[in-house]
Order: sequence, then C-alpha cells, then structure tokens
Amino acid sequence: MKEFKKSNTITYNLMSFTAFKSLMLFTLLLESPKSYHEICEFFKNHEYIKEEISIDTFRVYITSLKRSGCEIVRTSSKEGSKYKIISHPFEFKISREQIKSILKIYRIITETVDLKDLFVFEKFARNLAVRTKNDELAAAVDKISLFKGIDFLLLEELFKYADNKRQIRFLYNSPKGKKIEVELVIDKLDILNNKIYLFGTNINYKEYSYFKVSRILKIINVSLNTIDFGKVTPFKVKYELKSLAPEFKLSNDEKILAIRDDSIIVEMEALNKFILKQKIMSYGNYCTVLEPADFREDIISTLKRMREEYCSGKD
Repeated sequence: MKEFKKSNTITYNLMSFTAFKSLMLFTLLLESPKSYHEICEFFKNHEYIKEEISIDTFRVYITSLKRSGCEIVRTSSKEGSKYKIISHPFEFKISREQIKSILKIYRIITETVDLKDLFVFEKFARNLAVRTKNDELAAAVDKISLFKGIDFLLLEELFKYADNKRQIRFLYNSPKGKKIEVELVIDKLDILNNKIYLFGTNINYKEYSYFKVSRILKIINVSLNTIDFGKVTPFKVKYELKSLAPEFKLSNDEKILAIRDDSIIVEMEALNKFILKQKIMSYGNYCTVLEPADFREDIISTLKRMREEYCSGKD
C-alpha cells in the first residue's frame, strides 16, 4: 500500500499474480469459450500482465478454478478446442418465491408509476432473466407484460419523440390488415385497456387520435418543424354511474359532480370521442349518459345496433 501511495502504479509486488490471473481467466471464460491461444493473446495485451502464459501454468489456473467449484470443459477440435465454463458456484439464482415477488412488484407499479418507468423495470426484469439464465422468470414476465409484441428499440424512439412533442410519420398495420402511413404530432404514450398506445394530433384529419404501438411497423421520418394546431378542445361528457359499478376507478380526466344515495354524477373530458365511448360502454347497464344529447344518442344507436346484431340469429 505504501508503494502504491508513492507511485500510484500497480506492480508485481502489490498483488498475488497467480490469484489475479486466475480471476482474469475466470472473467474471460464467462464472456465466451476461449482457446489457449486466445487466452495467451489476452494476457499478453493486458495492461498489467503483459506476458503470455505457458501451457503448464495455464493448467494450474484451470485446476485452481475447478477446485473452487467451477465446471470447465474443453470443446472438440471441430469446435476450436476452446475452454468453456459450464457452471460455477458464484452464479446468482432466483427462487420461485422471488419470481412471485418480482411479478407482484410489476403489477403494483403498473398501477402507480409512469409508463416509461414501467418500461425500465421490465427491461431490468428481462435482463435479470437473461443474466441468471432463468427461463421461468422470462416466461412469467412475458405472460403479464404490457409490452409484449412491441419492438423495444422502436418504443425507446417513441418515448424520446414524445418527450419533445415531435411530428413523425410511421407505417401502421391497421386492424383491417392494410398498411397505411400516419403522420402524427406526438402527445404521449399511455396505457388504454391494458395496451400501449401512441397519442397525438393526426395531421391528415386534424384531430386527436391514438394508435396501438404493437401495430406500428417502423418510423419513416421525423420532421424538424412541428405543425402547431393550437390547443385541441376536449370533449366533455356527463354521466350517471350506479354506485355498485364494478372496477370503477376515477381517472385524471374525470371529476365527481354529485353524490346521490345510489349513484354518482361524473364529468369526463377526453380529446377523442372514441375513448369516451369505450369508457362509457365498459360500464354496461351501470352507466347512463346525461349530456351532451348528441353523444347520448350515439350511445343509444350503438346499443340498438349491437342488440340487433346479437338477436338477428334467433328465431
């Protein structure tokens, strides 16, 4: 230590080189299988070691690793005669109880954190599954993931453009199976009905729209200048909801106007009528639209059409 403080330089006198080389060999083999020649080249070019090792010395290091609990094999000559670590006692293991805890955290933060933070947690969980070679964890995360079927690199780009409210043009696989180009001034990415959507102002229709991210095939271009449509006026709907309505959760766009003995009066705002319609329809017969009148008539017409379609096959 005194020598290091004086010179600030690592020398042979400051370390056990046998232990150091063994650890470097262990790290090297963890990355990928290596031949004796590749290991010698690595040691020769290392900033501290700067020398090759003889085959006998190399065998000593391999033996030391095996005695510490590492299982090391040598591949056939067809595979390059490379040394490969099969297992070692320093592997991080995840139990089934720990997997349950990770999934529990995932479900909790799905309801409480920003979508971008949820995305960071999912990448952490998936990386943990890869690092620990835990297929059970990978399958469990995949089963509950909100990002299933979404290209992570594409998603990271969309997050970046959403932060800056950029105008992009992308190729979209529409529900009808037709590939269309969409130009959108991005507002945000958010969760709707347990799916990830991209929200923004549609350039072609000059209205607020949203698109399922899993259907976005690729970003075609990003405009340097963004069209400013001014503030988009939100739609307002007032509805009565029976107090026994299941799964009721007040969103940030809703407020309670009145509380009655067996119901509540709620006002909701949205930039897209279809979002409002989906919300209202999800409550079924627990919900009654009070105003505006044209939206109320639209809901009634939709319900009538659904009834006709479902009853058309009956005698």
